[in-house]
Amino acid sequence: MSLSCPRFLARLARIALAIVGTHFAVGAQGQALLGVYYGNQGWKMDQVRAMEAWQGKRHAVVNLFTDWCNRSKTLDNLFKQQLPSIWANGNVPVVSWEPYLCSPTATPNDVEARAARGDYDTYLHAWAERMRAFVSGPDGSLGTADDRRVYIRLAHEMNGDWYPWGAADGGGSAADYVLMWQRARGIFWQKGLDAHTVQWIWAVNHEDVGPLQAEDYFPGDAYVDWIGIDGYNWGASQSWSSWRTPEEVFAPMVARLRGLSARPLALTETASTSATPGRVDVAAKSQWITQLFAYATAAATGARMVVWFNEDKEADWAVFGGANGDETYRSGRTSYKAYASYRAAAKSQGLVSSSKADPRLLTDTFFAGAW
Repeated sequence: MSLSCPRFLARLARIALAIVGTHFAVGAQGQALLGVYYGNQGWKMDQVRAMEAWQGKRHAVVNLFTDWCNRSKTLDNLFKQQLPSIWANGNVPVVSWEPYLCSPTATPNDVEARAARGDYDTYLHAWAERMRAFVSGPDGSLGTADDRRVYIRLAHEMNGDWYPWGAADGGGSAADYVLMWQRARGIFWQKGLDAHTVQWIWAVNHEDVGPLQAEDYFPGDAYVDWIGIDGYNWGASQSWSSWRTPEEVFAPMVARLRGLSARPLALTETASTSATPGRVDVAAKSQWITQLFAYATAAATGARMVVWFNEDKEADWAVFGGANGDETYRSGRTSYKAYASYRAAAKSQGLVSSSKADPRLLTDTFFAGAW
């Protein structure tokens, strides 16, 4: 039966709902999985280990980005090197799966429409098979005690105007995006990859940029395990930006998504610059870090995952190993500038680590954000 058949997709959706349940809601326990983007997509896990030694806690999750490049080298890099390296370090991978066809310039601006009609099914099936092999663990058998876990964050920030899979780019529509998402997840269900092993995070930008709203792209609770938001405090780093507290960055979109779905909430990308008007203000960034984790784990927010974008890129986002900080950590011959407020926050009971004593690193409850 074709994956585009509505009755077939509806049947898969009912199966998924039976497996996962629909009981997720905002809680008051104030715990969130501790996550980071660091270590060059899993290639430099020594950086992650140094950060974990400094903060005194292992990350529950490590984020990486990968594209839709259907080349054996790309696939081997991901499934034989990057994912196993992250898992061996004791972190559950968050795979930010971007529908770039090997490069932005090679990607049509209607990539979501093409995916929705099945143009990339051969790739999606092959990728899902490789993922099944990875999550099956060392014994190669899915459904046994050594199964691994993974989060998939497909086609994020679609409500902005900077990615070809967003309708603002001009080639497709929000409906195409929804069908692309449902088609991809349907392929995973066909492979027996359900929410016990693979959790799907639908992640939006904290503000809409373009003609459509984030809600227009929602694939539905049957196809989504987590709802996520990406948001940054750009401070005075850009001509158009100004200092914004964590609540100012996230609260409006949190309220909107809470009205859309009761799935667990993740802050899938976040960071702050230290740039204030006329100067670098390390103390201001330090305060923002403290405010972020207090806001994220507050009962009113109820975030179950917080992933810090630890790389100086458009601005000085890093809290460890970047250009700025208020303390220095030495590991061997390498010195890392760092923010003590982040270390203090990471050590709190409100931020959850993985456990190497658990062969699957996270309990079912923590993996599903269901506490």
